[in-house]
Amino acid sequence: MRVLLFFFLIVFSTNTFAQCNFRSAEYIDELSSPAKIKAINIEIAKSSKFSRNAFKILISKNNIPHKLKKNFNALLTVNYDFGFCKYRAKVRQSGDWKDHIKLVKGNPIQSLDVKLKEGNVLGATRFKLLIPETRNGKHEILATLIFRELNFIAPETFEVIVGVNGVQSMMLFQEKAAKELLERNFRREGPIFEGDESLLWSYKQFSPFELEPLALSRLINNNWFEKGFTSQEITLRAFNRLQKAYLDYANLYLKKKSTEFINLNGQEDINFNNYFVLMHSMNGWHGLRPHNRQYYFNSIEDRFEPIYYDGNISFSPLSLQEFPKYFLRSQLSNDLKERLLDLVSSKVVKDRFFERLHSSQDIDFYTKSMNQLISNIKAFSELANSKKIVDLTSIQETTDYAWYIDYQMSKKLSQNIVKRLEVQNGTAKLYLHNRDPLQISTLELSKILKKNEFINERFTIFPNISLNSSEKGFKDIFVANNIVRMSSGVNATIDENNQSITFAQSQANDWVLFLGGDYSNWDISFKGIINKAHSSYTTNQRFNKHGLTGCLTLYNTIIDNSHIKVSDGKCEDSLNLINNRGEHFRVIITNAFADALDADFSKLVISDLEISNAGNDCLDFSGGIYRIIKANLSECNDKAISIGERSLFEAKLIKVKGANIGLSSKDFSQTEVFKFDAIEVAICGEAKQKKQEFGGGFLKIIENNCIGTTNKDDKSLMIEGHL
Repeated sequence: MRVLLFFFLIVFSTNTFAQCNFRSAEYIDELSSPAKIKAINIEIAKSSKFSRNAFKILISKNNIPHKLKKNFNALLTVNYDFGFCKYRAKVRQSGDWKDHIKLVKGNPIQSLDVKLKEGNVLGATRFKLLIPETRNGKHEILATLIFRELNFIAPETFEVIVGVNGVQSMMLFQEKAAKELLERNFRREGPIFEGDESLLWSYKQFSPFELEPLALSRLINNNWFEKGFTSQEITLRAFNRLQKAYLDYANLYLKKKSTEFINLNGQEDINFNNYFVLMHSMNGWHGLRPHNRQYYFNSIEDRFEPIYYDGNISFSPLSLQEFPKYFLRSQLSNDLKERLLDLVSSKVVKDRFFERLHSSQDIDFYTKSMNQLISNIKAFSELANSKKIVDLTSIQETTDYAWYIDYQMSKKLSQNIVKRLEVQNGTAKLYLHNRDPLQISTLELSKILKKNEFINERFTIFPNISLNSSEKGFKDIFVANNIVRMSSGVNATIDENNQSITFAQSQANDWVLFLGGDYSNWDISFKGIINKAHSSYTTNQRFNKHGLTGCLTLYNTIIDNSHIKVSDGKCEDSLNLINNRGEHFRVIITNAFADALDADFSKLVISDLEISNAGNDCLDFSGGIYRIIKANLSECNDKAISIGERSLFEAKLIKVKGANIGLSSKDFSQTEVFKFDAIEVAICGEAKQKKQEFGGGFLKIIENNCIGTTNKDDKSLMIEGHL
C-alpha cells in the first residue's frame, strides 16, 4: 500500500512535491549554508527491487558491475531548521569498488548518485552521497574548501545525515561536475572532460587496468555540445588537444617513463603546476592518475583547468608513494604561496570548514591539517629539488599513433579507430581504420564523445579533427603590460601616456578581450559599425568560438575610476564584464544590438551609468555584487535591469524611460533600489525563480515612482516602501 501511495503521489501530484513549505526568497542565505540542512531523506518507490539490487552488489566479486548501477525513481526530502523541500529524483549506486557499499546491522549502506528532476540542494541538481570512508571524510571536506579558496575548481562537499528507506547514516554530499559546479566556481558553462574509465574495470575478459594505455578521455557534459555549432567547435577543439595529451601520456606509460604527467597547456603552465604540488602535498596522488582527472576547458583563456576530484586526500606527513618523475616546476608560485599562508590564519576559512561538519567542530584536526599542509609543501619542494628533473622538451611528441593500433591488436580488443573526423552542417564524417567512412549526426557524435560507444561498438577518436569554421583569426597587443586580444578586423588607437584606448569595428562580428590587468583611471572606447548594412550580427548561439558574448569584454580586470564607452555594438552584449573589480567608474552605451551591459561574477560600484537604445536588456547582472549610484536608462527593448543568479544589487537612483520590465530580480538575487523613477514601463518590477538550481528572488523598492504592474511568484518576495 505504501508503494502504491508513493507512486500515486509522484505521478499525479508533482506540483505538491516540487515545492518547499516556505518561501525560498525569505531564506536565501540559509539555503546557501550546509549547516542549515538537518538531514536528507530518500524514499525509493521500488524499495524491494532496490534492496535486491544492493545485495547483488554485495555478493559480486571485486568491483561493482556496471549492470547493477540501475536508476530508481525516488522522492528526496531536504529537512532544514526552518522547513523542508520535496523533490522527485533518480538515484543509483555510485562508485567502482566495493568500499562504496557495506552492510550495517543487516542493512546495506550505499554511496549514491542523485539526479534531481526538480529543485536543488545548495544549488546542486546532480550530486553524490558518499560513504565518508571512500573519500577520507573530513580530509575531503577541507581539501575541496582549500582548492576553492585558492581559485581552483572544486565541488561543494559537506557532511549530512541521510536516510534511505528509513535507514540512516552519515554521508558526504558532493556535487558532480556540471554547469552548477562551474558557476559556483565563477566560470562560464563550457566543456567538461575526464579520463575514460570504461576499459579499466573488468572490461569483458580483461583484467583491471590491463587496457590502461588504450583508455583516453571522454566528454562529461555532452548536453552542452548539443546546444549548437559554436559549442561543438569549442568542445572539439579542446577534445583534440586532450586526446593528443592522453595519447602522449600513454606512449610514455608504455615506455615506463611517466606515471602522471599530462601536458595540456604547455610546459610553463603555472596553474597545473600549483595544482600538482598542492595535490601531492595533501597526499592526493590518487586524483592525479589520468583516469581520475577531470578538466574544464576555459575557452576565453584558451586553456584547460583542473577540476578537483577523488584525490583520496590525507593531511598526514608527506607520502613518497607514487612520487612523480616529471615536474613543470618544483615550487608553488609565490602568489599562491602567499594566499595559502593567508588561508592558514584565516578565521573565515575555519568557519566555513566547521559549517560543513555535521559532527562536532574538530579544532585540533583543522589546526594540525593546515600546519601539516605547509610542512608537506616545504618537504615536497625539497625532495623535488633533490631529484634529477627531466627536461620536458626532450620528450618527443608524435602524431604517429601506430603503436596504439598495434597495442590494441596485441590485446585483441575490438575497437573502431577514428583516424580523422570532419564536422560540418550538422553532420560528422568518421574516417575509420580498416573500414569504410561512417557518416553520423552531431547528436550521435555527442554520444561517442561521452561514452566512446555507438550502436554497441567502441570508438576512439584520434586528434585529427577539422571543422568548417568561418571565423577569422585574432591578434594580441600589449596595453599597460597586459594582453588585449582582438579579432583581426579591429582597429586600435592607443595613448598609454594619457591612459586611453579606442577600438573600432570593421565587421559586425569583431570583438575585443582584455585578459586581466589594472585599467584604473583609463578611458576605454569601442565604436561599432553604424552602416545599416551591418545592423545585426547573428550566430546560432549567443557566444563565439572564444566563448565571448561581448563586443568589448573585460575579463579579470580592475577598473577603478575608469570611463568606458561603447556605441553601436553588434554583438549579444555590447559590454561584458567578467570577474571584474571596480569602484566609481562610469559607463556610457548607445545603440546596442542586444544587451547593452552584461556583468558576470563581478564586484562593481558604478557611479554614473547612461544607456540608450538596447535591443534587449539595458543591464543584465548575474553572480556578483553590484551597486549603482545613478543610472539613466532609455529605450530598453525588454528589461531595464535584470538581476539574477544569486546577485546582491543596490541602487540609489534609477531612471528608466521605455522598457517592458523595469526591475527583474530572480534566482536568489537580492535587490534594493532606493529611488526608482520610470515612465513608459509596462511592468515596474518582478521577482521570480527562473532556473532549477536557484530559488525565488527578492526585490525592494523604497521610493517607487512607476505607474505599472508588479509581478512575483510564490517563491519570491517583493517590498515597496520602508519596512
